[in-house]
Amino acid sequence: MNTLGPANIRHANALACIDVFRAVDEPLSISDIAARTGLSRPTIESVISGFEVRGLVTEVEAAEAASSGGRPARRYALESTSALVAGIDAGPRNIRVLIADLRGRIIARATKVIDGAPTSDERLDIVSAVTAEALERSGVPAANLQAACIAVSGIVGESGRLIDSFAVPEWNGVSIAEHIAAGFDCVTVLENDIKLAAYAEHHMGAAQDVDNILFIQIGNRISLSQTFDGQIFQGAHRSAGEVSSLRGMHWTKTSVKGQLTWRSGETAEQVFASAATGDATALDEVTAFIQEIAPLLTTVSLVVDPARIVVGGGLSRAGDLFVDMLRKEMHRLIVLANKPDVTASPLGSTGTASGALALAFQFGSESLFGIADVTVPTFVLDRETTEIA
Repeated sequence: MNTLGPANIRHANALACIDVFRAVDEPLSISDIAARTGLSRPTIESVISGFEVRGLVTEVEAAEAASSGGRPARRYALESTSALVAGIDAGPRNIRVLIADLRGRIIARATKVIDGAPTSDERLDIVSAVTAEALERSGVPAANLQAACIAVSGIVGESGRLIDSFAVPEWNGVSIAEHIAAGFDCVTVLENDIKLAAYAEHHMGAAQDVDNILFIQIGNRISLSQTFDGQIFQGAHRSAGEVSSLRGMHWTKTSVKGQLTWRSGETAEQVFASAATGDATALDEVTAFIQEIAPLLTTVSLVVDPARIVVGGGLSRAGDLFVDMLRKEMHRLIVLANKPDVTASPLGSTGTASGALALAFQFGSESLFGIADVTVPTFVLDRETTEIA
């Protein structure tokens, strides 16, 4: 039987106090914190003393004395910008960066479309430049960046480096995380983009109330990822969800090397938009597309039995038509009484960057707060964030 020691208790006390400070905007007295945590005043004072040393909290000007003439209570405020977090979506064609403070408030963002075919070093420089631009927009010193997560397209190995990428092969084996860590003097982690998009759903998307999901990203390609107990499922070789890696695999009869092709429009969004207006040719193509992809998606779903299936990517923004048709076909194929819900992600094009932001909080807990396992905050994304270019 495990026994909690003094270190465990101090850790739990600090976590409780951090949660209280992040939950409110106004300064808190020792009595306020005690009422919210149940901790004793000496315990809280000890925790706050440690926070003050790190610059996490500061004592604010005391309120006026009560009418009784008593000494006003000392009050403390969280310095939410004393440390910053970056979520970086280093996609093949677009770079998106979100910057958040310790409360999880997104305070800055920056994007850039990549033209041409940059070399490995040029691509790294672009990522660094967009991150620096986002930090400058935050109005907070760049030195306050303490943790970052970079999303990449491909399999990230146990070494923390990209080991197999079809989209950005020039980055295979490159020290991407180390480059950003050295440039900004912050702890940095690398992770697969689709896995991070799934992770984001638990913190700010369509899966905040469930633990296990199957995430389906549908745009120019189809990609899958899974989460269990709210965490990214990697598999034994960190290749869980890489269904497209099966030799000879074709999602549709016309797909080429995993790339989806369309007859009634240039992009999937155009085809589904036409279908939604009643265009017969587009609707026939949509119906055929769903009938082709649904059997494999349903097979994967039955293997992992998710509480919810979340559809992200370009087609999640094509209105209700696609998700409704996909749900109907998948439910038709499943003969069991219990069938998984199928819903669209609300995160738009920022899902991957948002997931990177969440993982950066988890990975960088000690750098940000001085203790491990601080809860990832609940993010609130505004319209500008979800529609980031």
